[in-house]
Amino acid sequence: MKKALLLLLAIMLVGCSGEGTEKKKEADVKKEEVVKEEKVVPVKFEEVDPESKAAVEKFVKKYNVRVDIYKQDPEEGIEIAKIPEPITSELNKEEKILSQTLLDTDFKKHKGHYKIDAKYNEDKKIIGYNISIEGIPATELSENGEEWAEGITSTMTIADALGLNIDKYDEESDIAFDEENYTYTDPNTKTNVTFLYADWDLGKFEIKYDLSK
Repeated sequence: MKKALLLLLAIMLVGCSGEGTEKKKEADVKKEEVVKEEKVVPVKFEEVDPESKAAVEKFVKKYNVRVDIYKQDPEEGIEIAKIPEPITSELNKEEKILSQTLLDTDFKKHKGHYKIDAKYNEDKKIIGYNISIEGIPATELSENGEEWAEGITSTMTIADALGLNIDKYDEESDIAFDEENYTYTDPNTKTNVTFLYADWDLGKFEIKYDLSK
């Protein structure tokens, strides 16, 4: 009987120990979630550095004008979404970079999605733009690749709006196909353009436009 009681006590102690460990794990997870939430601090667009705010608004207007131009092209007219105006989206701060989503939309004709973000430093000054695209896998593309056309057109529209040398941009983007991470500097604006093509075959890629300081 004594041995049975000791065995039962031992089992109860192990159970309590396990329960304590689980509670500690849960507490740690909640603490980690709170820390993550604290890292994301929303910032209103009105709080952005005045010159940067004007620059972003100018970029958006140029982008939207180019959208109409690409749509009206008699040979390869492609319709893509415009960036909503006026800009009302907030910035989210993670560590030292603030990110603002300007456009988050699906392709109009084919299966796919793309997102355009503006990037700011801690002083709320614009430092660049990103576009991330997700379409069907490369192996499923038709011969002319029209299924990715909207995403590709959007990247060209950003380049146009930023005043990049389009011939150089087109040339460098071809070179980037053989690399997972390729950067070149635009001769017109000194903007650093980075092509992230690691998941190109899966239909996912990203392009970063880092403005000169």
